[in-house]
Amino acid sequence: MLKRKLNAQKDTLEDGETKRSIPNDGSISDLFAQPLRIKFYNTEKKLNEALGKLTPPSNIKCIYNPVVYASQLHCDYLRRYLDSPKKLVFIGMNPGPNGMGQTGIPFGNVRTVKVLMQLSGPVDQPPVLHPKRPVLGLDHRIEEPSGVRLWELFLQLAGNMEIFSQKCFVHNFCPLAFFDESGKNITPSELKGPYKKQLRDFCLETLEEQLILLNPKVVVAVGEYVHASLKHSAYCKSDSVSLLRLPHPSPRSAKNNNWPEKAQSFLEENNLIHLMRNDA
Repeated sequence: MLKRKLNAQKDTLEDGETKRSIPNDGSISDLFAQPLRIKFYNTEKKLNEALGKLTPPSNIKCIYNPVVYASQLHCDYLRRYLDSPKKLVFIGMNPGPNGMGQTGIPFGNVRTVKVLMQLSGPVDQPPVLHPKRPVLGLDHRIEEPSGVRLWELFLQLAGNMEIFSQKCFVHNFCPLAFFDESGKNITPSELKGPYKKQLRDFCLETLEEQLILLNPKVVVAVGEYVHASLKHSAYCKSDSVSLLRLPHPSPRSAKNNNWPEKAQSFLEENNLIHLMRNDA
């Protein structure tokens, strides 16, 4: 079932493009090469299949994968904003229940997705739905504070999404959201047992492939969990790549009331705003 759904997503990504045959000799020229977003999505598909085989801790009652059930919006995000390698990539932790959990887009607060990104489309349901964590897609009425803070600051500094996406991309380390019996959102850093390391290792392996495709010069980990994980990344250890840590915009983070001001100072100090504005 999951594999069929993932393959359907790939077809969605390829809609509107001329499908060409690969030469019989197996050589692939630029003419026949897959678009970057298709290659990127293939890594997501492989990761989803691998994570689906793991056994989560007993306290996890529901796992949501919005890359699958919010496939149209997720694929539209890739189609529109991942058409070339990027100089600067921001890596968040995992879907928030009121953000990517509704829209399939990293930090994807509904209003941000509809108004600032101009994306729309239907969203399906997770296989197992927690009664306290409904999925309403773009009809969801609860704001995702992290998404509001991050995207509104980024697009305020860049001007608009089209300018921002010329050299920048936002992605998540882990595609899954976790809920316990009470409906509490359990982050990857709060997971227990061997599953926690297994999840991190699979996600890190996939992110290595994704970073090679994106080829950024600067990788910004959003939050401590992602930063600690990326310290094990061979790509990020390269002398030609800068790995930086931006505090997570979640209100759950300690002393985080003035995140936009702190984040803008961080971006200025590290000379990143010119990339967000697509300046030469």
